[in-house]
Amino acid sequence: MSDLDQELSVNIRIMAQVIGDICHRSTLQLASPIHLTLNQFSILRILTTDGDFQISALAKLLDISSAAVSKNIDRLEQLSLVARQTKPEDRRSLEIILLEDGLEVLQEFDRILGEKQEHLMDQFSRQEKEDLLDLMKRVIRFTLAEEQDTDLICLQCGGKCGDSCVIESCKGLCSMPEKKKAPRQSAGAKLSGSDKGPDVE
Repeated sequence: MSDLDQELSVNIRIMAQVIGDICHRSTLQLASPIHLTLNQFSILRILTTDGDFQISALAKLLDISSAAVSKNIDRLEQLSLVARQTKPEDRRSLEIILLEDGLEVLQEFDRILGEKQEHLMDQFSRQEKEDLLDLMKRVIRFTLAEEQDTDLICLQCGGKCGDSCVIESCKGLCSMPEKKKAPRQSAGAKLSGSDKGPDVE
C-alpha cells in the first residue's frame, strides 16, 4: 500500500468514526431530553420501518442477546417511547410498536442532524458535492462488495433514498422500507431529562 493509499484509508476510518459515533452521540443528546443508548435509539429507528418486530428479530438485527434487547425494551417502555402489544392473530406472541413520543425523538434527531448537515454542505460548491457524492458511492460499493448483512446500514435512510440508494444498487433490494402506518399515541406523561434510569447497552 502506498503512502497516499494508507493516508486515504486512515482518513476514511476517521470520517466514519466522526460521523457514526461522535456526531451521532452528540445529536442524540440534543434530540432527547432523556438519556438513550445507541442500541435504544437503534430500536426506535428499526420500529419506523416496515416489519413485524419481536424480541428475537430485534436481537438479530442489533447482534445482541434477546435478554439485552428485552432490558432495552423495558427501559423504552418505561419512558413511553415503545409498547408491547399482543398480536391479533396469535395472542401468545408480543410485538414491539413505536409510540408517538418515540417518533418525536426520531424526528427531532433528524431535524438537528439536518441542520448540522446543511451547515456542512454550505462549505462546498455544487460541483464539489457531486464529485464527493460520486466518490463516496464508489467507496461504499467497493466496501460492501464482500459483505452480506446490510440491514443496519439500510436503517440509515429507512427507504427514503429510493432509486438512488447505493445499498439497493449493491444488493438489489431495500431491506428496510419505511413504515406507512402512524405510531400509536404514547400512554402516560412524558418523563423529564432528570429521569435517566438505569443504562442498558
